[in-house]
Amino acid sequence: MGTVVEKLYSVDEYFTLEDKSEVRHEFYYGELIEMPGETTTANLIALNIAFFFKALFRQLKGYAFFAHYVKLMVMNNRVYRYPDLVVIHQKGDQKKYVTDPVLIVEVLSESTENIDRDKKRLEYFGLASLQYYLTIHQDEPIVEIYSRSGKSWQFDFYTSLEDVVRLPFFETEIILSEIFEGVSFEKKGE
Repeated sequence: MGTVVEKLYSVDEYFTLEDKSEVRHEFYYGELIEMPGETTTANLIALNIAFFFKALFRQLKGYAFFAHYVKLMVMNNRVYRYPDLVVIHQKGDQKKYVTDPVLIVEVLSESTENIDRDKKRLEYFGLASLQYYLTIHQDEPIVEIYSRSGKSWQFDFYTSLEDVVRLPFFETEIILSEIFEGVSFEKKGE
């Protein structure tokens, strides 16, 4: 039996298809990877973080943040991702995608957890501008954060709603109860 070869797309084809598509796709070396739908919990968590940064950036100028439907160019014309939230240095008007992230947030789900924690994490670590990568669980109050420290990365995790995530690059901090505001966690076994 012969091997089925999937079509590889150019970046221009990807942008054209994505403009017309009802479903988001990430672009990975010519492959189109369909993005799964998200839960209301994941959306609520992402919005809580977006509201936090919106308030922060009223005082701290020079940054912009984007959520869900804005592409991030990870590798020039080879990889484009859709982070749940991305913070960038504010600069010229970019219409199709953003570059040079300072902070990236991914809300984990069963279908995306492995790729978010492994493949995307390694891709994101290659971005010289990135200072923080946060992964947030939606079924229990867990936040994992990778912080750039020179040429290496430091890993911390938080598991209590009273825990405070410090973001010294932005001279701020966020408490887990703000991230998970409005989220109810089912007890295991119920």
